[in-house]
Formats: sequence, structure tokens, C-alpha cells
Amino acid sequence: MNFELIDSVSFLLFTAILYFLSVLSKRFGEVMGIRKYYYLYYAGMLFTASGSFMMSLSVTDFENSRLLGYAFFSAGMTLGLLASIRYWGWLIKEIIKG
Repeated sequence: MNFELIDSVSFLLFTAILYFLSVLSKRFGEVMGIRKYYYLYYAGMLFTASGSFMMSLSVTDFENSRLLGYAFFSAGMTLGLLASIRYWGWLIKEIIKG
């Protein structure tokens, strides 16, 4: 089975998720007066889409493209996590408080 293709498509789906989170967070940030951390989502989308592109190159035996694709994807998801913590971290605090 062609796992590189599955990885490439899943990276693109995560890029779409980061896009939807950026739209929600941008609107939430405008209402709450939070700084513009949604740019981290945009950078994350760039990295995850680049990771998808790298994974698609692995089909043509580009040396270390899978490793590079996973590195780009990891960087993109880390940026998305940081932005999510900045925008939505209060929700976890509220759940813990009860």
C-alpha cells in the first residue's frame, strides 16, 4: 500500500483543520481583544502543506523526503498547538475549575 500518498493527503487534511481554527481564532481574538496569534496558524499551514508536498516527492525516491516531510509537518502542528494554547487555553482552565 502507498503510505506516502496517505500521509500526504492526511497532512493536507490537517492543513484544512488549521485553516478552520485560524478563522475561528481570528474572530474570537477580535471580539476578546487578544493579540494576533492566528498568524501562527498561517505559518503552521505553510509547514503542513510543505510537509504534504515533501511526502508526495517521496514517491519519486527523493532522498530523505519522508523525514523532511514529517519534520515540516511536526513544525506546523507545533505552531498550531502554540496558537491554540494562546486562544483556547482559558477553556481548559475553566473545565478544571469546575
